[in-house]
Amino acid sequence: MKEYTTSSLINASPEAVWAILTDGPSYKEWNPEIIGIDGNFADGGRVKAHVRLGDGAVRKLPQRVTLTEKPMRMQWTSGLPFGLFVGRRTFTVTPVAHGAEFRMHLQMSGLLSGPIIKSVGDRQPEIDKFSAAIKQRAENR
Repeated sequence: MKEYTTSSLINASPEAVWAILTDGPSYKEWNPEIIGIDGNFADGGRVKAHVRLGDGAVRKLPQRVTLTEKPMRMQWTSGLPFGLFVGRRTFTVTPVAHGAEFRMHLQMSGLLSGPIIKSVGDRQPEIDKFSAAIKQRAENR
């Protein structure tokens, strides 16, 4: 199993951060890692994330929205049959003094996770850029 976590304190309301997080068409305007989202963010909904990998390649990754607790938490899950690979992104927006804390946890597991993780490379720089970009977008609105 491989896990990555990123967070940022944002000088904006949790609702403003949530609105950015759930506006799939606008990702291309601010997000350097996920440059497009197609689909529905409702529980059980399906989205296709256009993810830019560390080498610059873009992959379209189908995701299932497995949890939404508006405006606090959302989870996307993808993978291969029989749990051979499971990728799970959990986004959390928590109220704090003067704004919100944004947190993203990426977890990759399963029998084939080793080769898949090797093929996509270190995801930490990309998710850190995601966190910084949502902060900048929310604070510049």
